[in-house]
Amino acid sequence: MSIERTRRVVACLGVLAGVVFAPMHARGQTYRIDPEHSTAGFAVNHFGVLREHGQFKRAAGTIVVDPDGLAGGSIGVVIDLASVDTGWDLRDDFLRGPTMFDVIRYPQIRFRSHHLEYRDHNVVAADGDITLHGVTRPLRLVVHRLACGHKSGDGADACEAVVTGRLLRRDFGISFAYPLVGDEVELNFEIAALRTANDIEAHAQ
Repeated sequence: MSIERTRRVVACLGVLAGVVFAPMHARGQTYRIDPEHSTAGFAVNHFGVLREHGQFKRAAGTIVVDPDGLAGGSIGVVIDLASVDTGWDLRDDFLRGPTMFDVIRYPQIRFRSHHLEYRDHNVVAADGDITLHGVTRPLRLVVHRLACGHKSGDGADACEAVVTGRLLRRDFGISFAYPLVGDEVELNFEIAALRTANDIEAHAQ
């Protein structure tokens, strides 16, 4: 990774300072999400017929996987709600406001898995807890793809993941304009992550 790119990644992660992730599984390999090449998208029904899409432009976190594809590991993601982007500034400002996300009081979404489900040596689901708007609820994410161990364009060990999930916004106290704006929110994460230097050094010893 170039020095300039490293600086940009560190700066973006600095926005989410104070995030604490669970310790890595004894046999796990740790990858840190690359915010420049990751997206956190969402979609919700609008007036019962339209489908509104958006994304959050700043996300950080870690992926820990068992290199043998047997058990253990974790997924942790923190999303900066102020980075919401639906393609319309007026709507984005409204979403940041007290009626919806209320980013002054609740600046982040956090997901931390407590169990990864493996099938045929592949992670297929992550069960954990999501915290939004001051409320924590259980959430199951479906892992459509999690490929680790290949090289990124910079030659670093990397992971790629495609993960989806669903939540009900009213479970988190965000009920404005229901039912004109749907309750169910679809989540779609496309993640690129780079193996941490400390983890590589630890496994080399």
